[in-house]
Amino acid sequence: MSKKKSKACDAACPCGSGLALAACCGRLHAGVPAETPEALMRSRYSAYALDLDAYVLETWAPETRPAVLFEDGEERPKWLSLVIHSSYEEGAEGRVSFTARGRTSQGAFRLEENSRFRLENGRWLYVDGTFDDR
Repeated sequence: MSKKKSKACDAACPCGSGLALAACCGRLHAGVPAETPEALMRSRYSAYALDLDAYVLETWAPETRPAVLFEDGEERPKWLSLVIHSSYEEGAEGRVSFTARGRTSQGAFRLEENSRFRLENGRWLYVDGTFDDR
């Protein structure tokens, strides 16, 4: 394994779990299904932070999924931190409440969201969320 690849595998996961990316969200990005809505939320946050647009779109319910995450030329935020406030699942439905902090050329921002998830064919999908970004 090259030093660059080894270093990427050893890097801390952007989701804030304290684990290495390879032992945390990297497994989900590689195709392992998320076991809980919270695990999917963390992996989606990490995917945004790592510019893994395909993963974000693949884990989005088809009826609410956008065609693209960012338009050509649109500034991508630099994601700084994720805090999970609560999460639960009941049957095939789940919710996760979180705060994500980021920065753009316009300055720092905070996104607070209560996300809905659905278990479909053994895989959790993000459906939608209500949010208050500041």
